[in-house]
Amino acid sequence: MKKSLSISALVVIFVAQLVGILGILYLKYCMDVQASLYDSMTNQIFEEERDVEEIRSLLYKYEYNMVAILNASILNKEENSTALSTTELKIRNQLIKHSEIMKNMERGSGKERLFRSVNDGVLNYLNYNAVLLSMRDSENPEAITQFVKVFIIPLVTRLNFSIDKLSEMSKIYIEQSKSDMDSYLKSTKLFSIIGFVVLVFSLVISTIYTYKVLKELEEKNKFFQSKSEANEMRILEIQNKTIMGIADLVESRSGETGQHVKRTSHLVNMILMQAKKKGKWTEILTDEYIDYVTRAAPMHDLGKIVIPDAILNKPGKFTPEEFEIMKTHASAGGKIVYDIIGGVAEKNYVDIASDIASYHHEKWNGKGYPNGMAREEIPLCARIMAVADVFDALVSERCYKKPMSYDDAFALIERESGEHFDPDVVELFIGLKDEIYAER
Repeated sequence: MKKSLSISALVVIFVAQLVGILGILYLKYCMDVQASLYDSMTNQIFEEERDVEEIRSLLYKYEYNMVAILNASILNKEENSTALSTTELKIRNQLIKHSEIMKNMERGSGKERLFRSVNDGVLNYLNYNAVLLSMRDSENPEAITQFVKVFIIPLVTRLNFSIDKLSEMSKIYIEQSKSDMDSYLKSTKLFSIIGFVVLVFSLVISTIYTYKVLKELEEKNKFFQSKSEANEMRILEIQNKTIMGIADLVESRSGETGQHVKRTSHLVNMILMQAKKKGKWTEILTDEYIDYVTRAAPMHDLGKIVIPDAILNKPGKFTPEEFEIMKTHASAGGKIVYDIIGGVAEKNYVDIASDIASYHHEKWNGKGYPNGMAREEIPLCARIMAVADVFDALVSERCYKKPMSYDDAFALIERESGEHFDPDVVELFIGLKDEIYAER
């Protein structure tokens, strides 16, 4: 009877150990398969991201050369035409790779439709620009501007939206992968606890193998977490580059090099940091608010894209009718901000960017435009933008004026305190005079 029990016990122990070892080996196999699947899918996602980012980068170069050819103000036409043809060839080669990537996607899926939308949008964009080039010597500037407004700007907006949506889908996938790995990790830990209770006699073996499996899971989890954080930073960087690229294109239409948007953004940040240092507007000036306003500042003149070249580049004083048209860029800028980044960026950031574009020409005394707002009715970000924008415009050379000296510009800003500008903002700005002189 005892011998029978001993044999039965040995059999039970052996079976328990065998089951424990097989269970752990099976768990290890599942983990390897899961990790291989995640690696394969993640590599595909990163390949898709690189492809989309390459297309975006080439479009920036293409847009820059197109603007240069149309303005004929940066390089000569022949050099720009060569650069344009080279960039277009690169874009078309990238679209071939783009089409190969689409073959691996599920037909009719959301991602496949977005990729196809980007593909079609880029081809349409190249075709529209070919038409635009053919118009530059035969059509008047108003016709060219109308063509850009009606066909190219909406297409670029849709194209950027599709590209941003693809980046957002990548971010969601990485986050989902991280969540799946977390869930898988919890399940594995639970399995280990049950195995410990059931397979007492295989404790050492179970512990060794389980530890290895958990270690691999944790490493994979860290990998996806780091990729998720890196992806967030990349999306933010892409968003900032998109904004700066569009702002540079707008500035280039009026003969600017894009430095105006960078200088005003820097001045805005200096005023914000000075205000925080002095304890001003403590309920508003959070680190997030300062970051959003600084990043949104380059979008303050996006509305100029709707202003005809004849008015935008007029060297003399505007007629009353021309000035009324020029004033429309403020309200147009607020709408364009929502069209470009609304729905794909943080709502608070979009609202701040829209306020800056819409209201940076409002005046403290209520005599500004577009709405005649006064005093604190004007958003703080727009009041700060107004000082930075006017100061940089005063000390910069424009098609209609020579640059003003820094001394005269500071004096004018002080004179307009309480009239054009918020007195508190002016006080903070004047307090930065030495620092601004040092950076000149």
